[in-house]
Amino acid sequence: MEKLKIALCQMEISLSLEKNLNKILDFLNQDWANLFIFPELALTGYREDLSELVSSQDFKEALKVLEKASQKWTFLLGAPFLKEGKLYNALYYFTEGKGRVITEKGTLFTGLDDRACFAPGSWRKKASIQGIPFYGFICFELRWPNLWQAYALDGAFFLVVCAQWPKIRLSHWETLLKARSIETQLPVLGVNALGQAFGSELGGNSLAVLPNGTFFPLGSEERVEIFELDFMSPSLPYPRRNPFPQRKKILSLSELLPILEKRRSHGERIVFTNGCFDLLHAGHVDYLEKARSLGDLLVVGLNSDSSIKRIKGKGRPINPQELRAKILASLSCVDYVVIFEEDTPKKLIEAIRPQVLVKGEDWPEEKIVGSDFVKSYGGEIVRIPFVYKISTSKLINKIKEENT
Repeated sequence: MEKLKIALCQMEISLSLEKNLNKILDFLNQDWANLFIFPELALTGYREDLSELVSSQDFKEALKVLEKASQKWTFLLGAPFLKEGKLYNALYYFTEGKGRVITEKGTLFTGLDDRACFAPGSWRKKASIQGIPFYGFICFELRWPNLWQAYALDGAFFLVVCAQWPKIRLSHWETLLKARSIETQLPVLGVNALGQAFGSELGGNSLAVLPNGTFFPLGSEERVEIFELDFMSPSLPYPRRNPFPQRKKILSLSELLPILEKRRSHGERIVFTNGCFDLLHAGHVDYLEKARSLGDLLVVGLNSDSSIKRIKGKGRPINPQELRAKILASLSCVDYVVIFEEDTPKKLIEAIRPQVLVKGEDWPEEKIVGSDFVKSYGGEIVRIPFVYKISTSKLINKIKEENT
């Protein structure tokens, strides 16, 4: 993994669109970096007429100027975004002559965001620089560790927060940035503004924080500071659970593999099991909880509808794969669900390369698909005893008997 030169651009923000735009361009001209990062609402500042400003020709022209600049530089900055009649506090990512929104501020700060008529956002998309993925956050979102952990687990190599953080709470700013880096074991880059936001003095003190707790403050003056991030530096392993909503746990194999590789690089132990999980019952839950306890994350390979029909015959599955995946993903012990079409999970196991392969005790080890492959690289095969003498077939038969 190559190194990145990243410029933290600590600027004083005014209420003049033209002045802010010129300052951004001046900062870009000062030096060269792979990525320049500017503060929250760097283009406009906080003001009460943002909806009117965003609809103006001046604002549209400013975005065009920035897009033209991105033919030479790649940069991230805060600006308002109008979508379907609602105004969002957003981060724009400019690269290769185009600008797009990658973050809408989801958690709004009372007294600032409401006064500027921002709506709470829900959009956050991974961006990448030189093939290295990252996520962006905005100011008050720094106070929500579960949010950061979730996107760290989604394959990010570093995390960015753009802010207008008040001078009076700079101690919070520094402490939270360090905490987010140590918790996620990722570099965290915090770029704060100077100036004022609705009369509140902003504190600057932008920071680059490394996972070992080392940090580099920029102080309280306007400046550009370039840091070199080395992604070969070792980080600490630590147990994590995936706090994503269900839809973020259900992934295709191509989506899942880079996430697992990143987590594996942290020393995390990947556990894999598979099954139909047609009518989820207590036996399933007990089995999955025990499987999850064997490592740092549990991947469940879920038989598709077509593969179940081939294996179990007409009338199965009872529940379609979308519903079965959704129910599995709702369990806290399940980190990821991936649906496979084949009759066996052999290809899935070979692609994932789990450290632990789990099946029920009713399977002899020599008949467990993938067992020889997992053992070939030092992996472990675990057969879990069944506590509850229950199965989907028994449940189906009981329902049939009671309805005859």
